[in-house]
Amino acid sequence: MLVIEVADTSVAYDRHTNMPLYARAGIPESWLVNLPDAVIEVHRDPGPHGYRAVRRVGRGETLAPSMLPGVEIAADAILG
Repeated sequence: MLVIEVADTSVAYDRHTNMPLYARAGIPESWLVNLPDAVIEVHRDPGPHGYRAVRRVGRGETLAPSMLPGVEIAADAILG
């Protein structure tokens, strides 16, 4: 349903290697918690070459996993 990847020094690798792998595996949604930039990259709509939709969520915003209706998570709770 959802993969959450947390990255500090491996952001580029996770974005360009892991996220496309998750998309090809058909995982409907993946989040990349980008600690250096203090954002969460929400990847949705998987395809054979990666996710077709990417949204950046920052402090003060909320995330709503697409496969968990009614659930909202504050980005601040994840980013610390």
